[in-house]
Amino acid sequence: MKDPRIPEPVLKAMLGGTHIIRAYREHLGYSVDDLAVACGLAAEEIVNIESGLRYNKGYRDRIAKSLSLPVGILEADILDAA
Repeated sequence: MKDPRIPEPVLKAMLGGTHIIRAYREHLGYSVDDLAVACGLAAEEIVNIESGLRYNKGYRDRIAKSLSLPVGILEADILDAA
């Protein structure tokens, strides 16, 4: 899982079982409400995503952009909804 684009605190959180979006969100100092406002999703949707529910690529891209993450960094974790 070693990816040079992922900061060490985020990797450690992920290895401890934290969802990648939550790990980044907390690392960057965002609350759930902050991220929801920044990406235009409801706070409940953010919580659901961080709990492991699958969402489509559009949501993934919006979250990544709101967190200023590199393109594709969330690709392996959030699968496109079937």
